[in-house]
Amino acid sequence: MIEIIFTDLDGTLLNSSSKISNNNLAACIKAQEQGIPVVINTGRYGENAVEMAKKIKAYQYQGYAIGNDGAEIWSFKENKWIYLSQLNSDETNKLTKWLLEYDSELLLNFGCSDGFYVNNLSQRWEQWLAQLQIKIIEIKNLAKFDNIVSRIMVVLKNPWDDEKIKQFINNFNQQFPNLTIVQYHQNTFSISQKNTNKGSAIIWLCHRLGLNVKKAVGIGDSANDLSMLKIVGYPVVMTNANEKYKGHGKRIAPDNNDHGVAETIEYYLSK
Repeated sequence: MIEIIFTDLDGTLLNSSSKISNNNLAACIKAQEQGIPVVINTGRYGENAVEMAKKIKAYQYQGYAIGNDGAEIWSFKENKWIYLSQLNSDETNKLTKWLLEYDSELLLNFGCSDGFYVNNLSQRWEQWLAQLQIKIIEIKNLAKFDNIVSRIMVVLKNPWDDEKIKQFINNFNQQFPNLTIVQYHQNTFSISQKNTNKGSAIIWLCHRLGLNVKKAVGIGDSANDLSMLKIVGYPVVMTNANEKYKGHGKRIAPDNNDHGVAETIEYYLSK
């Protein structure tokens, strides 16, 4: 019997219009009615994760939401953040300075609990903003930016070859041994506190709730979901995911435009 379900948002619970289908919504509510929490586990910032969790009625079932790729966990029961893995201001300042000295054209996205803050509101960010309907704020003066940061996304304005990427990661690891860098895509990286990811958040929450992570379902579609898929007992990958990720799933769910999360939940509830 499964004990808890974790689902990614974009490309997973949400369709290509960034909406939760009626089928997915009904399945999420059905699981929660049966005492099985359904937890949003997303790379979006914390407050947005909470708002999306409200759409599946998690607040009615005293549920949870995970934001910024595992750096923030919200409890509806306690009405507060119960877990935060964040960078202190010195780490953020030192890291920002190092990154922009390494390449002054890097696009930086500072993931805070209340929004995404960027050093340059480029066309790339604007396209993302329009698609996801989330809050992105341009930082007018980086030197005065003092928000508490959970994660920094680094996007290359000009693509690097594999050798330059390898060298960048090696240099980063030497300079910041207490932080973790993960390459999402060819031109995108995520930086957070050591061992902070979707999987570590699942382990922390399951331990707190006295649940068995091997009886957890994890549903995702992209690179930042791999840490989740690797630790849950029932990893599920969406049909629309890149082929290289599908080997991490025990099941392949239908496309996110074909209610893949609903099909997954119904499958496991029937077991």
